[in-house]
Amino acid sequence: MAQSSFWAIATLVVAAILMGLGPIFVRYSGVSPDASAFWRVALAAPVLGATVFLMPAGSSKPANGNGVSARKRGDTGLMILAGLFFAADLVACHMAIEMTTVGNAILLNNLAPVIIGFLGLFGIARKPGVMFWCGVPFAVIGGYFLFRASETGAGSMRGDAFAVLAAFFYAGYLIVISRLRRNHSAVSIMFWSTLTTMIALGVMMLIKGNFVLPPHMTGWLALIGLAMLVHVIGQGMVSVGLKRVDEATGSMILLLQPFVASILGAVILGEMLNQWHIMGSAAVVVALLIATRRRRTL
Repeated sequence: MAQSSFWAIATLVVAAILMGLGPIFVRYSGVSPDASAFWRVALAAPVLGATVFLMPAGSSKPANGNGVSARKRGDTGLMILAGLFFAADLVACHMAIEMTTVGNAILLNNLAPVIIGFLGLFGIARKPGVMFWCGVPFAVIGGYFLFRASETGAGSMRGDAFAVLAAFFYAGYLIVISRLRRNHSAVSIMFWSTLTTMIALGVMMLIKGNFVLPPHMTGWLALIGLAMLVHVIGQGMVSVGLKRVDEATGSMILLLQPFVASILGAVILGEMLNQWHIMGSAAVVVALLIATRRRRTL
């Protein structure tokens, strides 16, 4: 059991590092934020599809173990809704990455658990406990500090706003996914929602006339890395790791992602952090540790 937990923790650490590479790949893609979001899912969808259709039948059971035969009548609609939420999240998040510092973009996007807690007050998600409200002031203070950092010139307040908007969309995605996990495997949900996301973003790009290709090989390599390392392997490893690690530990480990992104942003992109970034990052991390303490693994 101890060895199993060790490998699960190692899996989550690697997953957080891989997902922390995402903003760097977006910056080097050489295409617009919505185009990078499209190519991310378009390149990932065939791999996920092959995984779903080639894996042994017994290995794709959902979290409740009832098999896909137990799915509810409205699950197709939920799959589509999950894909639409994820499409909106990707576009908003990629816009934030292009406009503000990668640290701000990822940290503010990670406020989704706090938003889910507030939605619980309206019966949309699980009602938050007392500890959640202890974390809310830290989230507010952290958000203020990160916006303050952008106001001083180290980023963009508009980009920060897009990151918060992305967090709202990602919160909706997580809520829908939690419903689907009752009847479907994580891999199956990931594939069908990714496929929906690809179609939605493809239609949007056709309407906008923005269906562009990367101008150079570096852009293609960045998009392939975004699709394979971040979307397929990184998020896939999160699903695997969270099956063996308690949610509090898992949530804490995954907070490595924004720190990896911030370090890479400083080293590769020259985005140096000031005191507002440091104080804001610390406050947001405390808020997330508290907000995710009682959440179930999706």
